[in-house]
Amino acid sequence: FPPGGTSDIHARHVASKLGPALGTSVIVENKPGASTIIGAMAVVKAEPDGHTLLYTASLTVAANPHLFSKLPYDPARDFTPITYASNTPTVLAVSIGLRVNNVRELIEYARKNPGKLNFGSWSPGGAGHLNGEVLKELAGIDIMHVPYKGSAELMQALAAGDVQMAFDGLITARTLEKAGKVRIIAIVADKRTLVAPDAPTMAEAGVPGAYATGGFYFFGPANLPRAIVTRLNAELVKVLRLPDINEMYVSTGSEVVASTPEEQIGILRVQSERQGSIIRRLGIKLD
Repeated sequence: FPPGGTSDIHARHVASKLGPALGTSVIVENKPGASTIIGAMAVVKAEPDGHTLLYTASLTVAANPHLFSKLPYDPARDFTPITYASNTPTVLAVSIGLRVNNVRELIEYARKNPGKLNFGSWSPGGAGHLNGEVLKELAGIDIMHVPYKGSAELMQALAAGDVQMAFDGLITARTLEKAGKVRIIAIVADKRTLVAPDAPTMAEAGVPGAYATGGFYFFGPANLPRAIVTRLNAELVKVLRLPDINEMYVSTGSEVVASTPEEQIGILRVQSERQGSIIRRLGIKLD
């Protein structure tokens, strides 16, 4: 991902603590592009010596394998799990110009005005796109998808009313809500979250279903020695649980998990199965 986004903020804060813990410098290198494939392949090709790690979102490992017929990497084969850093739920936000206060009112408006509502996303095939399509299907509404080149561009469009609704990260939506430009009406999570305690889940809002959920992962290249994995996991877990790092994650709309490698595998399996099911059902391909 490019500099300045949520993943970059996370990585730089973690790096500032991880370096001293490991007794070395930790450099964040941004490699955006191609639905995160460029950054992922940089780690796939790296030596398995613990000096090159991947910090990435669920898109890379849970969605891309289902979105691309010829993906140049296999998450299970080409990466070594280190820790699942955080859950990062998306929220459903609407433009302030759309006079609806909750999901039920949104659905009612959409049914009365078929084809007149646009929902934006930060990337085709990303969680925001998938969740918009799931809502469209479950609620039986006719809304049009408009993809943008990143969260910042999407939120600008939502604030301007170019699109009327979007599923996106909490931090960007909350910033615009405080400015009086958008309204957050629900969160995509299995239960209410500490980072947005007042936002009802989609189930509480009246539209239960299997939405796309995700978060951020740390991986190494394939064949990373177990001793290195154990050390990296231990140090990363300590860093992630530091009060100031935890507070930083919460400020960006994320909840720290800091899992074991084995727990990370289970979390990835659940996210991949859920996102893959949505992608296959909707017939979405990015080839």
